[in-house]
Amino acid sequence: MSTSRDTRIPGTTVFTGVLSQQGYRINKLAMSLTNPANRESFRADERAYMAQYGLSPDEIDLVARRNWAELIERGGNIYVLLKIAATVGQNLLQMGAQMRGETLDEFMKTRPAHGGRPVVGR
Repeated sequence: MSTSRDTRIPGTTVFTGVLSQQGYRINKLAMSLTNPANRESFRADERAYMAQYGLSPDEIDLVARRNWAELIERGGNIYVLLKIAATVGQNLLQMGAQMRGETLDEFMKTRPAHGGRPVVGR
């Protein structure tokens, strides 16, 4: 598998065409969750639902563990991964905290509106 890390910005994954192809199954699964009936099916039996979309056992495990950072590395697009997160009761801020290995409170303290670092250039 080719790397998706951008060496110009350490720790950053650039969503490229190649990465999009690699994450096709993950993103297709996530997009399916725009349908309320599909969300119910997913919540009823996540692993069986994911298998219907051809996810590998490793990809299924990443979704089950809510490993957002690795899903992005595998080609998951953050905008559609949000559909999985919302289905399981998470939001973008919770995803960001998890990706940084922080609690939501710790993460929020780093946000400018909550006393965190200022946004440079604004």
